[in-house]
Amino acid sequence: MSTTAEVFAAMGEAVAGDGGKALQKKFKGKVTFTITPSNKTYSLDLSSPTSCTVSEGDAFDNNADLQVSCSEEIMMKMIRKEIQPQQAFMKGKLKIKGKMNLAMKLTAVLAATRKKLPVAKL
Repeated sequence: MSTTAEVFAAMGEAVAGDGGKALQKKFKGKVTFTITPSNKTYSLDLSSPTSCTVSEGDAFDNNADLQVSCSEEIMMKMIRKEIQPQQAFMKGKLKIKGKMNLAMKLTAVLAATRKKLPVAKL
């Protein structure tokens, strides 16, 4: 079982290099993830091909294109494909503020992240 920190570290690996450039072409935006109840914040920047990064904290000072909030449990379920982001949103377990077109593309980011996590961690 992986932790949220491991998931975002894997997301950082997924957006680095050529994989990040391919994701950036699809995604093109900045996302802030808030994980409850610990209120840990992570920032995903796919706004340009040269700035494909994941960092801890709110790197965008509340000016992200998309703000995502969910529990650690829901984040792990999305990573393990036990629930789709759209389903979590409809059930009220995933809160989204900002550009909905980016929210619809979260699945691609999660899929790329999943590939970077060791199988034993899923």
